[in-house]
Amino acid sequence: LVSFGMATIISISKIFEPVRNLVTKGSSYIGGFLACTMCMGFWTGIFLSANYFSPTGNMLFDGCLSCGTCWLLYCTTWAMALKFGG
Repeated sequence: LVSFGMATIISISKIFEPVRNLVTKGSSYIGGFLACTMCMGFWTGIFLSANYFSPTGNMLFDGCLSCGTCWLLYCTTWAMALKFGG
C-alpha cells in the first residue's frame, strides 16, 4: 500500500506534476518513466525493499511484486471511478 501511494503521488498526482514536467523537458525518456504507474511501482518497490522492509528477501522480486500490485490497484480504482462517476 505504501508503494502504491508513492507510485501514485510520483506518477499521477498534481503535487508532483511540476517535477514530472521539469524532468520531461530535460529527458522525455526519463519523464516517461515518471508518468508510468507500473514503472514507478517497480522502482518504489526496489526503494522500499532496500531501505525499509523486504517481504521476500529479494529486491528484484519485491520490485516486480510491487509493480503488479500497484498496477492492479490503479486499474481497480480507475475502473471504480469510471463506474461510479468519481
